[in-house]
Amino acid sequence: MRTYDGSTPEDLAAALDSEPEARDAFRRLPPSHRREYLDWIGEAKRLDTRHRRIEKTIRMLHG
Repeated sequence: MRTYDGSTPEDLAAALDSEPEARDAFRRLPPSHRREYLDWIGEAKRLDTRHRRIEKTIRMLHG
C-alpha cells in the first residue's frame, strides 16, 4: 500500500488542472480527506484502475 507523501501525483494534478471546479473543491478539502483520495488512487495496482479512480475522483469532486 502506498501512502500519502505530501504531494499530488502528476496524473491527478493534470486532471484537476483541466477541471477548475474539481481542483478548487479538492483544495478546499481538509488534509485528511485529500489524503484519503490520494491513498485510494495510489493503491491501484494497474494503470487502468488508477485512471478510472482519477476519473471517479473528478466526478465526485464536482458533487
